[in-house]
Amino acid sequence: EHVESVDVRYVDGVIHLLLGKHIAGRDSVWYQASHDDGQTWSTAVNVSASYDGQIRMARGNDVRIAVQGDNLIAVWMQKIPTAKRQAGPMYMVRSSDKGKTWQTVASPADWQGPHGFFALDADEKRIGLVWLDSRRKVGTGATQGLRYTFSEDGGVTWSTNQTLDERSCACCWNSAQYHQNELYVIYRDKDPSDMTLGKVDQQQQWHRLNTVGDFQWQFQGCPHIGGSIALVEQQIHATVGTGHAEHIGSYYLRSHDLGRHWEAPVRLGDSHAVHSDIASHDQRVTAVWDTLSAKGFEVMVATSTDAGQQWNQAKLLSERGQEASHPRVIVTDKRHIVFWTQGLAKQPKTLVIKGIQ
Repeated sequence: EHVESVDVRYVDGVIHLLLGKHIAGRDSVWYQASHDDGQTWSTAVNVSASYDGQIRMARGNDVRIAVQGDNLIAVWMQKIPTAKRQAGPMYMVRSSDKGKTWQTVASPADWQGPHGFFALDADEKRIGLVWLDSRRKVGTGATQGLRYTFSEDGGVTWSTNQTLDERSCACCWNSAQYHQNELYVIYRDKDPSDMTLGKVDQQQQWHRLNTVGDFQWQFQGCPHIGGSIALVEQQIHATVGTGHAEHIGSYYLRSHDLGRHWEAPVRLGDSHAVHSDIASHDQRVTAVWDTLSAKGFEVMVATSTDAGQQWNQAKLLSERGQEASHPRVIVTDKRHIVFWTQGLAKQPKTLVIKGIQ
């Protein structure tokens, strides 16, 4: 089996894992849960059993999951073979029994062109969804717009779509996290192609907070590199990537005032670092990224025990000789756990899970 998509959440002591797979010529999405910190996993449930189409998924444009009590939501991009780039509208399924059974939900989007690069999160009040689409083309270059909708009934119905930014990068993944009943979103902007952080407040108003990594990268293409955020009290930890010739690579940044101001970026690894993720709990911060070596991508990790002030020496997590990329990291009550996909070059990829004490 070929794992093409990974999303993972840790909510109320449970790890929720969503994998997109290509098995015997068919696309499918599978859900599993772990109640013991990833030691054992529930039997995989086919989330996409009611869907008979193809799925356009890849690392960096992954199928996404959100968890709100007993309610789980999964969303993906449909693959339309006759469409431009085979890109189709979103498809959403919902479970109201902790992932045992899944049903199709009416699309949250009120424009039926292609939607992609989803970010999904939930708190006790709302489930929030952001994505990119090109319902209104603004300016030149590879651009889309950043859209948003929310649900207050566990994902059954969704609000009228809002445009958060009418001009964004066209194909970089977005990340979102609820914090103090507000949804924080990091995405790649346009002109320059640096990362931007904003939030949707409790009145559903959008506030652009600041650039995260002000590299002034002018780029009209699409790098397929998003960012990550982890919010702890008044701090935000973030990772971003840039292709600016003088700064190329991935970086860690920290804000002490929920995103309004940022400290200087700290380089992760060397200039070959590409796709990154971050997680934090109390003073512990873990950053993961992949880096391009002579043998392909390898997965690296670095940790901080003082809320990002100082970082331990980066370590190699993946096996040498394997193509390993797009790591994700979560923090549980006991440890940090990293998930990535790896395999021989140009061969099907499998999931690897590794805990960090």
